[in-house]
Order: sequence, then C-alpha cells, then structure tokens
Amino acid sequence: MDFQKFFLRKFFSFKEKRDFFSFNSIISVIGIAVGVIALTVSLALFSGYQDVMKEVIMGVNSHIYILKFGSETLSVDEYEHISQGLDTLETIEAYAPFIYTEGMAVYGKKIAGVIIRGVDYQKEVETSKLDRFIKEGKFEPDEQSAVIGENVAKRLQVSIGDTIKLITPMNSDVTLAGMIPSSVKVQVTGIFSSGMYEFDNTLVFLPIDVTQEFLSIPGEYSGISVKLFNDFAEKAIEIDTQIQQELSYPYNVSNWIDLNKNLFGLLELEKWVIFIIIALIVLVAGFGLTSVLTMHIYDKQKEIGILKALGATEKMLRKVFFLRNLIIGFTGIILGLIIGQIISLVLTHTDIIKIQSDVYLIDHLVVVNEPIDYLFIVLVAGLIILFSSYVPLRKIAELDAVSIIRISKK
Repeated sequence: MDFQKFFLRKFFSFKEKRDFFSFNSIISVIGIAVGVIALTVSLALFSGYQDVMKEVIMGVNSHIYILKFGSETLSVDEYEHISQGLDTLETIEAYAPFIYTEGMAVYGKKIAGVIIRGVDYQKEVETSKLDRFIKEGKFEPDEQSAVIGENVAKRLQVSIGDTIKLITPMNSDVTLAGMIPSSVKVQVTGIFSSGMYEFDNTLVFLPIDVTQEFLSIPGEYSGISVKLFNDFAEKAIEIDTQIQQELSYPYNVSNWIDLNKNLFGLLELEKWVIFIIIALIVLVAGFGLTSVLTMHIYDKQKEIGILKALGATEKMLRKVFFLRNLIIGFTGIILGLIIGQIISLVLTHTDIIKIQSDVYLIDHLVVVNEPIDYLFIVLVAGLIILFSSYVPLRKIAELDAVSIIRISKK
C-alpha cells in the first residue's frame, strides 16, 4: 500500500486522537466554516437586495423613457410618429404615454408632497406591474379617481372612498391676486404597495385624461415609457442609444440602468467591500490552520525522520501533510456552504429579521444565492488554505533524519 494513503487512512481514524478528530483540527474546521457561512449569507443578502430593488423599480417604472429637452410636452402627432418607429423594434414589448408632475395632496388639514403620474391604464399595465401592486380597491380609468401609495394614504390618513385634493404649481393661473395653482379633487379608489418606500411614499396615479385636464394640457404628454422584453432588459443602454440616434434632437432618451446607476453602483461596491472584510475571518482561520499544521509537523518529527531514513522524499512527505491540510480546509468550506445555504433559506421563508423600509427602501428581506458568489467564496477560501499550507511545509526540508532519530533515542 502507498504510504501516503496509509497515513491519510490513519488521519481519519477515531483512534488517532491527534489527527482529524483532534481538538485542534475540529477548531480549524469550525473557524473556516464560520468565515464561509458569513461570506455566503452576506453575499446572498446583497444579491437578494439588488434583485428586489430591480424588480420593484421595473415594477413601477419602465426600461426606457422618451422625453423632450426642456421639460416640453409631446403632442399627439409626435406620439404617433414615435410610436411608428417603436413598432419596428423587435426588442420592445410595449410602450405607453404618461404625464409626470410634482405637487401636494391635501385631505382636511393634512398635506403630503407627492409625485403625480397620469397614465393610460390599459397600456400602463403592459409596461409596468401597477395592477399587481394594487392591494386595495382598483384603478378606475373613466372616473375622477386616484390610486395612491400606502404610505401616502397613511400620511393623509385616508382610505378607499375618501376624496383628496391635488395641487400643483404647473400651469398656474395668473390673476391680479397672484398665482393660483392648478387643483383637482379625486376619489381614492385604490391603494398600492410596491414594497419600496420611495414609491409608496410619494406616487399618485391618475387617469391620463384627468391629468391632462388638471394641468391644462389637452392632447399632450410628458413622455413615453417603453418596456423591453426580459431578454433585452440588461441591454437597455444599447437600445437607448439606438432610439436616440433615430429620434435625435429635441428628444431625450434615458434608460433604467443610467437612471439608477449610482444606486446599483453603490450596492455593488458595498457588496464586495463586505466580501473583502468578512474574508478576513477566513484568513484568520487560515493562520490557525497554519499553526496547527506546524505543530503537527513538529509532533511527527520522529515519524518523519524514520520515513526519510527509509527513503521517503521531501516531496512525498509534503504531499501527505498538504493533503491533510486540504481535507481540513475544504471540509470547513463545504460545511460552511451547506450551513450558509440553510440560513439563507430560513431568512428567505421567515420574517426573523425586520427591516425599516424608510431606511433600506424595501420592506422585506430577500436572500438570493448566486452561483458566481459560491465560485468566489470557494476560490478565495481555497487560496487562503493553500497559502496557509505553504509556509509550514517548508519546515520538512529543515528536518534532518539522522539528528531526529539520534535525539529520539536519547
């Protein structure tokens, strides 16, 4: 039998208390496992957070927006002209006109700053998930109605059936007494919850014809929202450029990636900064593994000396101790990945951890384990284990077989 296989078998034996099942080995496995668990869960949390943010943003907004420079409105003729061009692009699933303005919502003595969005409901549900987000009531496209965010409803303390007043300075009437802002009274027929605080706290949806009358812009739109097929969502920048080249000035085309570039860039940076910081836990465990291997080599000096005297080469001896370290290290990695996956599943399907939507923008925790994250974890942890094995193995070359045997006899 190959002596390397012989020693590895002894390493897994319960009788050899100083090997795999020794206290030092078990502590090394636990140390590496804890670091891998922390890496697995933290990356899964950031990946889940990014996915939820994308889902919510795409649920309320579209992939591409077509506007005019200088906040000018689009006429019906311009809308028809642009629509003909959009119909020729195979990457576009749907598009819809919209009107956008800022204002205030008033109910009794309560006032809330809001963003008013006028939409063609039948077309809007093709470009966003507005219909899925409405948790109470419904959108009434043919009435003086409004669907408001649940936090707007809480701020105004209104419910389905209540009438609120919307006010905006846009297209205000100028009189001898001063400027009189535009206003309209609408009935709350629906309350939506997207899961993102910023949207639920500000958005108010109105029928597009009601908004046009409210703002005194009949037959005009603020812009066009465009939804791409899912396979092309990540290519929004290229499609944006293509549309911009076709339309040119005075039209301004923007996409969801550029509009949220700072947000997702920050999330990506935070994700990998956390990864590097938590990887230090694995690095510390790796130093522990180095000390355990060093102690093990000195503890086995007599056996090493005898094997060298019998003709075992340093390469063969290094291989035995190297495989020993790899077994301990990768046992910790596999154990950490398994436990990390279990914790991720628990966090995904329970509400153990509560988060504040006004701080973290979303109101629920989602954990997503990406294969690329597992690859980085195994790669980084594996490199640390390999590095932790390198320094102690050099000590084998410093051990002289004759001197060791002579000392052991004394």
